[in-house]
Amino acid sequence: MVMRIGKTIMLMMCTCVLGLTACGEKTQDVKDELAASETKSSISVNKDGSISSTIVEDFVESYYDVEGLKSMIESSINTYKAENTQAQIKLKSCKAKDGVANVEIEFGDYQAYAGFNQEDFFVGTVKDANMAGYDLNVTLSAVSDAENGTISKPELLGMGDSHVIIVENAEEQDAEPLRVNCYGEILYVGEGVTSVGKKSVNVSYSEGSKMIVFK
Repeated sequence: MVMRIGKTIMLMMCTCVLGLTACGEKTQDVKDELAASETKSSISVNKDGSISSTIVEDFVESYYDVEGLKSMIESSINTYKAENTQAQIKLKSCKAKDGVANVEIEFGDYQAYAGFNQEDFFVGTVKDANMAGYDLNVTLSAVSDAENGTISKPELLGMGDSHVIIVENAEEQDAEPLRVNCYGEILYVGEGVTSVGKKSVNVSYSEGSKMIVFK
């Protein structure tokens, strides 16, 4: 699993299941049930700068105790925080029901989220992104009729105080889009991003940076 939300946690969940194959093979009925499960992982960018991460994935609890998964996640968080003493990360919830695990983690800022998950992820103003060296030579599309149809770098730079999320994720076949929730109304989105509401988008797992501009 590469460049997915909560990648560190996802790898743990895969390890939990794969490491117990000696217990027996999953039946086709279980596979079908898991495939039919409604799952939606997401991240929420909060006004105070914190990032709320929710990972929702298939998890056969009968093959692994959810308390073991919780312990592994907490250990991973503590290890990261020991090496990155300024990072604020907290496991808020870890539970499983009907073959689906739900893990909620709160990150103090986008740097903690990016570092812990080993992902290129940025949140800040357009001005901040430009100063940080991000490539803003892009074409963005408006998500509402109230905005210009498309904008490019000059118009984007003119929106220096607007906020931007930049997500770099690698291509994954058959991967469900990542839901990203913003605290302000979304104005423009780049390639690979689809609006699903005034403050929410789906981000595809494909090559290249994905950009979301919001108030």
